[in-house]
Amino acid sequence: MHIKQLISLSLLVGVLGASDNSSLLSALKQEKLDIDRQKIELESDNLKYDWVKQIVGAYSTSNYDGKRGELDTSNSLSITMDQPFFKSGGIYYAIQYAGANREFLRLSATFNEQNLIKSVISAWLGMKKYDLQIQRQQYLIKNAKIDIIRKKEQYESGFLDSSFLDQAILTKTTLEKNLIDMESLRYSQLMIFKSLSDSDYMDITPPTFAMIDKDKYINNSLVLKQENAQSQKSEYLKKMTIANYLPTFSLFAGYYHMNDSTVLNDDYNQVGIKVSMPLIDVNRGRTIEIRQLEYLKSKIELQDKELEEGNIYQDSVKKIELLNKKIDIVTNDAKLYDSLLISTKELFEAGEKTIYDVKNLENSKQTMILDKKIYEIDAQKVLLELYAKMHGEI
Repeated sequence: MHIKQLISLSLLVGVLGASDNSSLLSALKQEKLDIDRQKIELESDNLKYDWVKQIVGAYSTSNYDGKRGELDTSNSLSITMDQPFFKSGGIYYAIQYAGANREFLRLSATFNEQNLIKSVISAWLGMKKYDLQIQRQQYLIKNAKIDIIRKKEQYESGFLDSSFLDQAILTKTTLEKNLIDMESLRYSQLMIFKSLSDSDYMDITPPTFAMIDKDKYINNSLVLKQENAQSQKSEYLKKMTIANYLPTFSLFAGYYHMNDSTVLNDDYNQVGIKVSMPLIDVNRGRTIEIRQLEYLKSKIELQDKELEEGNIYQDSVKKIELLNKKIDIVTNDAKLYDSLLISTKELFEAGEKTIYDVKNLENSKQTMILDKKIYEIDAQKVLLELYAKMHGEI
């Protein structure tokens, strides 16, 4: 594969990372993403401090029949705390689990944002491609019209059967119908773009993508980073589960106030330390084994994803390589049309060729030039798929 040619596939103006591509998204989409990120941070903080227990306050009042037949009142107030401070490593692993979960959710939010940005750029590229295809189709229609004129003259001169003229007309009609379909598809791409972005299609400059090496792609793969965070979550969850069956040391404290209409007020404090652990749990072994299997599965899934991402990269390289070959073909054809045009113009000036011969070759040459640009956009779309899956690259 030609590395220089791969780099030359950059069709769009701009430099990757030179601008904040999140600005391509609509205000509503950005607001949703901001809310998601705030929610992730708050939920992650909740999970990080989930081991810190509540300080509970309780107040009660009741009426009862007293010894003298009167209605007596009893009020009580208590403030209690029962806080584990050592769980045989369980607290540490709970905090580590919360950190791994936070990283996983942050990566998920980034992946979601990059998929949205990818959709905007993909729709933009889709419109550019349809613009080129529409131009190309218009050149084909021009040639089809020239063919009708020629066949009409030959038919009227008796050199051709009417079926040839009929076929030429049908070809032009089919090309014109296909042009309408392209315009419809382009409009659909425009609507997709408008649903994702507030920007004017003509005003934005999406980034340019160039081929990257495999190591950079693998090392920055959002999918692999997510799988790694998921594997860490599984590891810490396994260790948390084991710690649940080991001794837990807790500090408990309380303040109690009793006010009874028949007795004096009673206030007292209570402070102590307790040790607890499950003595019998019929599911203990199976629960730990389940967590161990989940952890082992996460490690296998990480390795499987590494293989899958490597194959995705290789598939993209192959697609670019094949597009390069198509570009070579149409580039050479355009050069061929250049030489044919020179000789045809000379023959036209000598009266041996018609103006239709010249126009036909000019139109065909333009289709080759447009084909090259279309293949370059196809290459950008292939590269876009890679960049959208890389952390912080799109």
